[in-house]
Amino acid sequence: MSNGAETTDLPQPTFPLKAPGTTVIHAGQRQSPRIVSVPTRCTEHLLELLEGADVFAALEQSLTDFAVPGIMAEFVSGDFGHIDYVHPAYGPDAEHPMSFTEAFSVDVPTRLRHASATIGVRGGSPFSHVHASWTGPDNEARGGHLLPGTLAGPAGLTIRLFALHDARLISDVDPETGFSAFAPIPAGSCPTESVRPLGEAVEDSAFPDAVVSRIRPGEILDEAVLAVCRTAGFDSAEVVASLGSTTGAVFTGGSAPWPAVEFTHLSGAVTGAQNTTPQITLSGEVVDVAGEVSFGTLESGANPVAVTFELFVRRTD
Repeated sequence: MSNGAETTDLPQPTFPLKAPGTTVIHAGQRQSPRIVSVPTRCTEHLLELLEGADVFAALEQSLTDFAVPGIMAEFVSGDFGHIDYVHPAYGPDAEHPMSFTEAFSVDVPTRLRHASATIGVRGGSPFSHVHASWTGPDNEARGGHLLPGTLAGPAGLTIRLFALHDARLISDVDPETGFSAFAPIPAGSCPTESVRPLGEAVEDSAFPDAVVSRIRPGEILDEAVLAVCRTAGFDSAEVVASLGSTTGAVFTGGSAPWPAVEFTHLSGAVTGAQNTTPQITLSGEVVDVAGEVSFGTLESGANPVAVTFELFVRRTD
């Protein structure tokens, strides 16, 4: 199927649906810790892709170009020339309520709306995880989880890279959910070492100005952001270049359906994190089980992680 016309024959659920924001308990063994964070120094770079450039190859080459073990990225502007992707789907049963669709392709130029990416390694080779949304010639917004083969369009793509100097990003299959997910480890660590739980000091990152985290299922997204900031000692911070999934989405003015949406974009600000009355504002754009795009300000305390969230927080105080 091509050109994003994938919603007509999508499989329907065989189990009762729940309200957006209802926590999903996965069939696999619960893993600990629930939040894994690594403080890191960070430098910014702009990546300019010309028409026809392979998006995944360019992102993964950036690991070598900037000599870093991990990168978080957000797409700034441009368009796609070709897109291969999947998006969230209903799973086979109530114990496995979420899955992915078959792969779809869009073979015409589309205008970028939002996209975020995590770039690290999987099985010893560079690997990228990219969520994106776009507007086609019909002016309809679509989105999903991009696949290799996606190309920059006639206007090219501008991508903002956050090069992480002290955090390696390792993708592996999560035994709790059965899906692949990135987790950070300190840059000097071996991939087989245990990941470092939230709250444990990291001594080998000089003056870290950012934290990269893996948030596990069921953790409330805004509460996790605050916990990461507090542990890192950040009183004020910004959320950028972050992606993952929640169990539907609950916005201040609407919602997207359970059991899973994927974020193409998450941004926000935290102030007073070290006080008793912190202020947290998060806004985002999500793609649901119909491939439809929604956006808004997230309702506080209402959005648990579905599979994983790859969270990037930068100090602003």
